[in-house]
Amino acid sequence: MGAAIVSAGLLMPVTKVFALWDDRLEPFVAKTVTRDDNVFRISSESDPAVVLGSPSKGDTYHTTSFGFNLDVPVSRQRFLGGLTWNDNRYDRFTVLNFDGYQGRAAWLWQVGNELSGQLEYKQTRALASLANVQSGVQSSTPDPLQTQSALFYAAYMLTPRWRFRGEVSKLKQSNEVPERQVNDIRADGVDLTVSYITPANDEVGLSVKVEDGDLPTPQPVAGSLIDNAYRQHRVAALTDLTITGRSHVNAQAGRVSRSYEQLPQRDFEGAIFRAVYDWKATGKLVLTAVAQRDISTVEQVQSSFVLVEGVALRPTLRLTEKINLSGALEYSDRKYLGDPGLVLGTVPPRTDRVRSVAAAASYRPIRPVTLELAARRETRSSTAAFGDYATNSLSVSVRLAF
Repeated sequence: MGAAIVSAGLLMPVTKVFALWDDRLEPFVAKTVTRDDNVFRISSESDPAVVLGSPSKGDTYHTTSFGFNLDVPVSRQRFLGGLTWNDNRYDRFTVLNFDGYQGRAAWLWQVGNELSGQLEYKQTRALASLANVQSGVQSSTPDPLQTQSALFYAAYMLTPRWRFRGEVSKLKQSNEVPERQVNDIRADGVDLTVSYITPANDEVGLSVKVEDGDLPTPQPVAGSLIDNAYRQHRVAALTDLTITGRSHVNAQAGRVSRSYEQLPQRDFEGAIFRAVYDWKATGKLVLTAVAQRDISTVEQVQSSFVLVEGVALRPTLRLTEKINLSGALEYSDRKYLGDPGLVLGTVPPRTDRVRSVAAAASYRPIRPVTLELAARRETRSSTAAFGDYATNSLSVSVRLAF
């Protein structure tokens, strides 16, 4: 970290930066050092010496990243891409040492003035969250998780005011740890949206989405193997409005239903919504407020699902051309549903309440160099025994782009 900061200082007098391929290609390297006082997210009621074999729950880890980003316009087409490799090394809990990556390739295409769309593929390899909960038991074993997703959509302007949009998506998620392979999933989705576009470029529309989820590894519950395959329907009204020159809202509201092929007693149907409001308080301060109620596969729990009800406030302040400050206040209630153990009586109902506060400051002395300091506190209370935790983290990073 010290060497990287010294290098950044040496680069500061440079007034012109060498741009690769007219800024279409950006190689980069980054280094982050993080101190986390509860790496495994264990309960305050647990003794770390018993659970972890260590008197302390905390550790310092180093993340070295390198890769490239690509942005190539060709006539009316645009090609985007990027690849990042991550090397994570812990000082004490070396069992968590891990090499991961994330890659993306996308083609934003345009045919004439009426037809446009996107073709995209993403792939990542990272450790699953250590705060995961499965059948009432929290993860304690590092689980390398590989995620692959593909998306294709096309939008056609039927008239200057009416737009039709069709989307096809695929998701595949694979766990390396055998006991977590019950969460492996393949999901296929189809989404159709009809929207009215106003002369001010605001949007009001209706979206219908169908998703089929296949979990190839049956889940053993009470001596039986349960198939967790499901079909999900979602219908929602959506809007994207610029209220004033300083405020903007993007929102959708509707209903979602999920039905399982086996144990239909765990089927779910209910109202959902998500609203994001952006307010430019000043030329330098932006406030973003988020409210939502939706079912989600958060925390990579796939054999069940989570009903999330939450709010968030995220301010961003641009102090100068080189200094940015940001923060986040988040609160959510999470109900774990859909687990066959709930129906068969092997798992008690579970509700978690998660609160977090975060702040970050970034400094960009010259174009290729970014320094950042970030802090975060997160707490979780739970109706399940030993399901609570509190964690505080502080990180410092430097990024060099070319």
